[in-house]
Amino acid sequence: MMGLLKWDERELYEKVIMAGLGAAIILALLFLIVVKPVMDAHKTAETEAAKSLRDYEIVSRAMPQLSQGPASMGAPFSRAALITAAQRQDIRLSRINPDASSLTVWIDDVETAKLYKLMNTLIVENGAELSRASITADNNGLLSAQLTLKTN
Repeated sequence: MMGLLKWDERELYEKVIMAGLGAAIILALLFLIVVKPVMDAHKTAETEAAKSLRDYEIVSRAMPQLSQGPASMGAPFSRAALITAAQRQDIRLSRINPDASSLTVWIDDVETAKLYKLMNTLIVENGAELSRASITADNNGLLSAQLTLKTN
């Protein structure tokens, strides 16, 4: 490579310029390979932490209400009450599986606040008993849930 550049035949100022250019290229590559990915990962982690904190606050506020049980009974809990409550809150139910004394419902791509509001409505207003919940979050911050609710 030195033969290609004819390093020995170059003047001192040319050698300084070429060495500076080489150092600038190496620093630029280090920045693109090491520093930029770390900075991007940090921003992503901050965003995810903020979303998680917001979701935690929503759940911690809703948890006392969810654990109280039915306070003011509206219509008794049934499949129709579930569908009506979901429609009022603009939540699309993916699947409903009725059992002898319970309903298992699948909900996809719903915001955290909407899901917990639906659960709160079903428990407080309709007297549903939440016997099992499996809730997962996707990369967009939306939730998917599988809820098993005992019917009256």
